[in-house]
Amino acid sequence: MDTLIFAGLLATWYALVRERSRAGVVAWWWVLALAAGGLFSFLISGNLSMGMNF
Repeated sequence: MDTLIFAGLLATWYALVRERSRAGVVAWWWVLALAAGGLFSFLISGNLSMGMNF
C-alpha cells in the first residue's frame, strides 16, 4: 500500500512537471486514492477477523 501511495505521488509530480491536463492529474490521483483506501479497508477487515485490535 505504501508503494501504491508513493507511486501515485510520483506520477502526480511527473504529470505536473510535464504540464499535463489538470483533469487527468486529478482523475489519476482519485483512482490511486480509492485503490489505497480499498487496500486499507481490506487490511483492517482481515486483521479484525483474525481477532486483532486497533
